[in-house]
Amino acid sequence: MRKQVRTIKPDEPVSMAKEMFRRYDIHHLVVVEKKDVVGIIGDRDVLNASSEDTAVDHAMMRDPVTIHSDETVRKAAALMTGHVIGSLPVVDDGVLVGIGTAFDLLNLLAKGATHPAPNKERRVLAKRGPRKNPASSDITRAATRSQGARRSR
Repeated sequence: MRKQVRTIKPDEPVSMAKEMFRRYDIHHLVVVEKKDVVGIIGDRDVLNASSEDTAVDHAMMRDPVTIHSDETVRKAAALMTGHVIGSLPVVDDGVLVGIGTAFDLLNLLAKGATHPAPNKERRVLAKRGPRKNPASSDITRAATRSQGARRSR
């Protein structure tokens, strides 16, 4: 989750949203009116706007899916995939406190944040030795013993 959230008002022109996407190198803006989250607009949404003077209100997605800051990463991922969205405004007690994006989730996954293991237990593939499969050698030995027992009868 990013705590610094860029917002825009619904009556602002789409050209302002485009400028904010470019200037801040972001892909989502939360649309707020009197501190209430009323929508969300993505950089792809402005491509469909009929003109640069179109209000954000006409290009935004209304009533966005939101999440609380105390929810799990798994729930955020489930909401995003279930609703086919790329970002979730984080709202606590009606106040916008952050935004979570698909990129944020991928970063967490890449860092191993879902099930972090102590560094001494993590094994890098290049540092592992040759593959040892003790289970298959035990099976081979057991099979050999049983064949030998049959022959001696």
